[in-house]
Amino acid sequence: MPKLTDRGISALKLKEGQKDRLVFDSACPGLGVRITARGGRIFIAQWTDPATKRKVREPLGAWGNITIDQARDAVRARLGAVAKGIDVRGERERLKHEDQQRRKVDALTFERLVANWENLHLGQRRERYREEAVRAIRFAFADLLKQPAARITRDDVRERLDRVARTKPAMAGRTLAYGRAAYRWTQKRGEVAENPFRTCRR
Repeated sequence: MPKLTDRGISALKLKEGQKDRLVFDSACPGLGVRITARGGRIFIAQWTDPATKRKVREPLGAWGNITIDQARDAVRARLGAVAKGIDVRGERERLKHEDQQRRKVDALTFERLVANWENLHLGQRRERYREEAVRAIRFAFADLLKQPAARITRDDVRERLDRVARTKPAMAGRTLAYGRAAYRWTQKRGEVAENPFRTCRR
């Protein structure tokens, strides 16, 4: 088991009949490089799961995209976490899931929420109501339309409605009702958890 070097990795070849080959680093237990039939060289981390006693292997990246030193650092970090009883793979999956959920939340902007409400729900309402509702929300919340809908707060709503109320009190009340209805519909679809308009009063 040699110490991995750039020259050594470059010289590694498959033996006759092999589809791939795994060579481990003598300088960093748990670090290996996999050579594939297509000539690829992928760093992998290997450790034993304390719960199942099974070997776990995780690709770290291609040689050339990350250095040997970076691969060693990554392996040491994973083995350190395993020694502390942390489920490394489970933690990575959790973080990946959280990132996907965060991206999903951020993709639904206030503007898209209103557009969905208009296109998918307001078709059953009078045209006059539909046009006024959408126009009122977009006017009062123009500076928030690009923000993720789930991150709009009650204070955001109150502040914008107060601005409208200074010159058009009745319109502020109607805009509150429109916004509350749009969020309530979206909430029923499971796309937002909270309705920031729900507890606002005019």
